[in-house]
Amino acid sequence: MRPAVADFVTVAAELCKHLETPVGANDAARWSDVMRPLLAMLYVRASLLPAVEEMPGYNEEKVTEDDYEFVRCRIAALLGTNDEFLDVFVEDFKYSDAPVFCTISENLADIYQALRNFVEVVRGGHEEALQVALYDIKEQFALSWGQKLLGALRALHENRYDTL
Repeated sequence: MRPAVADFVTVAAELCKHLETPVGANDAARWSDVMRPLLAMLYVRASLLPAVEEMPGYNEEKVTEDDYEFVRCRIAALLGTNDEFLDVFVEDFKYSDAPVFCTISENLADIYQALRNFVEVVRGGHEEALQVALYDIKEQFALSWGQKLLGALRALHENRYDTL
């Protein structure tokens, strides 16, 4: 495995572990203090993934709807009213003249789903499956979860530093 891919897998697995680990209701600030640098590292590592050619194939998704909802609901409960934020960098904004309400919890659950599925393919150890997954994760990063990561990071920054 190339070093850039190994670095990405390490950060992706750490983020998944952090999103899956329950925290106390009063630990939102500490949770956010861990999430912000992890999200920043993930963005950098995803940006440095090597180019790969599209390969025919399909990897089965491992994350169930229940897994997704567990992560989303846990984050929403932890953040409470700080879960929502306004975003202009979403598809729905093209059809609106006002920012769109988004949630950190949904953005992070979407990222979790993509990353957990990728990490599970890596754990399987099949080179062809890894190449398909690597192409897919890079494409998803470019088209979807990269923006969601930045939106969640922006909102977590705002929650922490109350800059507006």
